[in-house]
Order: sequence, then structure tokens, then C-alpha cells
Amino acid sequence: WSSDVCSSDLHHPGGGSKAMLKIETVQVTEFMQNARVVWDSETHDGVIVDPGGDAEKIMSVVRREKVKVREVWLTHSHLDHCGGVAPLLRELGCALVAHPEESMMRQGVQTIAAMYGLPPGDWHNCPEPSVVVSGGESLAVGSHTAQVLFTPGHSPGHVSFYFSKENTLLSGDVLFYGSIGRTDLPGGNHRELISSIKERILPLPDETKVLSGHGEDTTVGRERRSNPFLV
Repeated sequence: WSSDVCSSDLHHPGGGSKAMLKIETVQVTEFMQNARVVWDSETHDGVIVDPGGDAEKIMSVVRREKVKVREVWLTHSHLDHCGGVAPLLRELGCALVAHPEESMMRQGVQTIAAMYGLPPGDWHNCPEPSVVVSGGESLAVGSHTAQVLFTPGHSPGHVSFYFSKENTLLSGDVLFYGSIGRTDLPGGNHRELISSIKERILPLPDETKVLSGHGEDTTVGRERRSNPFLV
């Protein structure tokens, strides 16, 4: 695959089903953000996670893999994670899943993009979610299930999506390879971020693959052992 698109096939360990959870990462916009198309290999039911922009680039994966997109999921509503939601919802007619607390961020995408000097027309204010999550819910992708973990700190309504049977966490901007999310943006809270990581993410099994919102993948075990921000 190309440098800005990579995929994973995740089996149920020891499971009887042949269905795999397939994940393709699409790196989008100037922020080099990892948008993801996630789908069930048998039913082709799927979701798009954190479409920060470049909606057509994401749609090319959807079309190529014949994914039936049922929902768009947001870990959080900073512009680099939700700037491409509106055109995707218009094209796909699917539901948006997000935390209710970040509506101000969703409404301010175009204003913040202009403050950054980003090209007008590439960034879209994000609609409000039709499915609200705040932690503890279960979401389905075909025969696969993700648990919603409430992981604030980088932003006040940040959530992460944990596929326990596939040992995979979509962590948004909470935890990175050798680093953690920034907390200097409005609504950020360093103490809360560290608490989210230590209480919600580090208790997961060491082999849990962490798919972050930027940069390369890591594992819970690696970050527990060597992340300098967590010692």
C-alpha cells in the first residue's frame, strides 16, 4: 500500500466466525491525521472514524472495498478530526456518533480553519450527532463490537473505541507512539488526560494495538513500559 494508506485484518482470536474486522487508514489534510474505514469482511457493513478532511480520498476506499457505511464515529471534534464529516454525511446519508459536549468545536470548524490560514472550502462545520455516546456504550461493525471508553483530557468529550476481541483500540489523540495528546488547546486538561490513560487504557491487555489519530501504531504494553509521559 502507499505511504498514506495502510490496512489491517483482525481476526477474532480462536473464534469460529470467519469474519475479519478490516481497518484501512487514510492519512488526510495538512495535519496528517489518520482517518479510518473499518468494516466487517463478510457483511461489508462498516463505519468511518474521524474523517478530518479529504472526503473524496476516504470515499475512494469505501467504493473500492464496497463498504456499506452505517455510521461515522468521532473520537473528538477538533477540526482535524471532523472537518470532512459534513460532505460524507451528505453523500452517504448515515448517522453520526459523537460525544454531546463538543458542539462548540463542531460549529467552529470553518472559523478555526480560517484562523490557521487553511484553504477555505476544504473545511466544513460538523453537524451534531444523531447518536450520542459518553462512555460505556457498545457499537457494532457487522459482527464485531466496540466498547466506547470516555477518555477526556485532550478535549472535554473525547472517547476511544475498543474492540476487545480484536485487541484493537482507536485512541484518537489521547495516546501516541511514545507520546500523549496535547492539552494546551481550549478544553484541554493535562491531569485529566493522564487519568484517562492510566484508568481506561493502560489496564487493557499489553498486546492491544493502539491506532492513534496521528503517527504510527503502537501497543498498550509498549507505552506502559517506555512512554516518558507515563512514568
